Amino acid sequence: MQSVVFKFRRPSGSRQQESSAAMTEALRRLCEAAEMPSLLAQTRKSGGEVAIEIFHTRQGQPLLIHIKKETA
Repeated sequence: MQSVVFKFRRPSGSRQQESSAAMTEALRRLCEAAEMPSLLAQTRKSGGEVAIEIFHTRQGQPLLIHIKKETA
C-alpha cells in the first residue's frame, strides 16, 4: 500500500530496536482490515496518506497504536 506510513515513536533516550515478528504481522493485518480501504480512499482524494503511529515504552513494549489521516 503506497498511502500507508508507519511511524515508530519512542521516548527520548531509549534505544531503537527492530519490531518483532508478531508486531510486523499485527501491522500487516491492520492494513488489511475492512475499514482501511475507505480510509485510504478518503486520504487519496485529499492527496494525503494514512499514518499508523506506534508508541513504545522506554523498555520497548508497544503502548499505543494511533491511526490518522495526514494531508500533503
